[in-house]
Amino acid sequence: MCAITEAKSPKVESDLCFVAFALSDCTVETDPQAARYLRAVHRTALELAVPNYFGASVGGFWLMKEQIARLHALPEHYPTNEAPDAARAVNAYLKAQLQELYSALELLRCM
Repeated sequence: MCAITEAKSPKVESDLCFVAFALSDCTVETDPQAARYLRAVHRTALELAVPNYFGASVGGFWLMKEQIARLHALPEHYPTNEAPDAARAVNAYLKAQLQELYSALELLRCM
């Protein structure tokens, strides 16, 4: 589930901008070296997520731009030889979490 709001910038083609998404079950595809860090990435995402951000009726654990930026900083807490693998794990995790959004946007473009 994603949340979108209107943008008021005349330079933007669309009047929508990304606000947040709810964590959901997903399949993460990545290489074996990065896969070692997925448990830590998922645990960190859950710790950063805001529960019921849009109310109990919507529910979910939501990541906003600020939490996504903090999740992207996770590899900085690993030794330099491990940081690239952790960074790939973060990117693969976010890509998998947002796959539903990407698919929906692709369908809208085809209409």
